[in-house]
Amino acid sequence: MTGIAVTGIGLVTALGTTREDSWRAMVEGQCGVRPVSVFDTEGFRSRVAAEVDLTALDHAMTPLERRRNSRGDRIALHAAAEAIDDAGFMDGVYDASRVGIFLGAGTGDLLRNEDYYRTWITRGLDRARPSDACNHFLSTPVDAIAAWFGFEGPRGCIVAACSSSTIAIGRAVEAIRAGRADLALAGGADALARLTFSGFNQLRLMDPQPCRPFDRSRAGMNIGEGAGVLVLEDLTRARRRGAHVYAVLAGHGVACEAFHPTAPEPNGIPVAAVVSLALADARLQADAVDHINAHGTATPQNDAAEARGFARVFGDRVGRVPVTSVKGMVGHCLGAAGGVEAAVLALSIDRGVIPPTIHHSDSDDDVQIDVVANHAREQRLRCAVSTSLGFGGNDSAIVMTAV
Repeated sequence: MTGIAVTGIGLVTALGTTREDSWRAMVEGQCGVRPVSVFDTEGFRSRVAAEVDLTALDHAMTPLERRRNSRGDRIALHAAAEAIDDAGFMDGVYDASRVGIFLGAGTGDLLRNEDYYRTWITRGLDRARPSDACNHFLSTPVDAIAAWFGFEGPRGCIVAACSSSTIAIGRAVEAIRAGRADLALAGGADALARLTFSGFNQLRLMDPQPCRPFDRSRAGMNIGEGAGVLVLEDLTRARRRGAHVYAVLAGHGVACEAFHPTAPEPNGIPVAAVVSLALADARLQADAVDHINAHGTATPQNDAAEARGFARVFGDRVGRVPVTSVKGMVGHCLGAAGGVEAAVLALSIDRGVIPPTIHHSDSDDDVQIDVVANHAREQRLRCAVSTSLGFGGNDSAIVMTAV
């Protein structure tokens, strides 16, 4: 068997700042959506989000390092460090020029950038702190990780809305397949910001309460923040060095439906297309899939379109393939969503447990799927899919299999 092995996982979410804390809380069905504290939400329709407790991870940095690195950088560095330690490849001989980094992102250091421009406008440019503008570029988490650990291999930052980090994982797979990297850190990191929070509120896509993916009463999403970072390497190489393999990343797909800037194509045709592309890349048929970690944003349009897409791919089996969305627990982590969900998928395959879709009481007629509702489900998984569907029709999917 050949493929790309997942040998390390780092996870930072509103439920916990480590992989095991986040996973344990997810399996228990805990909700990390709470009132926002990092900025003032007075006047917004929705005032809740899935916010990371940075005090739990900042202790590893000096005050200077905390000032130099943005909120998103610090979340990314913490997840990357956990993934690297988990994979254990730095304990042996490795070539730093052959370690790649591919992350998805969305806001970068926008939270501090907003403070910079507010001070500039209200108090004058001379009163604005340059350090609040230094990490403006969305690629800074990638560069921060490379500098921190001394990795010199290929790297890139994908900014394609909600599918960013799933696309980034695909780019990492291609780099390893093409021989441009021996190992790669792949996934995504993103942080809360006023612009994204206010923008989704303005679109009326935000639920004032914790969101309810695939539920009849769903009324919108909750924004979240966090990071999911995987260490990927060739399966043969991973076995040779005795690494633990969580799952095999067997295939990926990416496409753009170009239907509407913010709304999904309603019949699920693009969803079916991108899942089929990922299965084709993995050289697997749809009947091999026994679990889907769905995009599942809890907006009325997305969940219905996604469910219809699954029906197109899986046909009569669609009601027997367990589907979950973790966004009711960790929010929609935007550019990091696919990375967080890929980490969850790998853990599900490795441990035979599917975390629940919480706050689910009743599926409507548009959602004829087997929702893993409210309680985790123990099930041996051989092959599973994760989907990410972004604004502008940027869609991506990955396929993972058991070892």
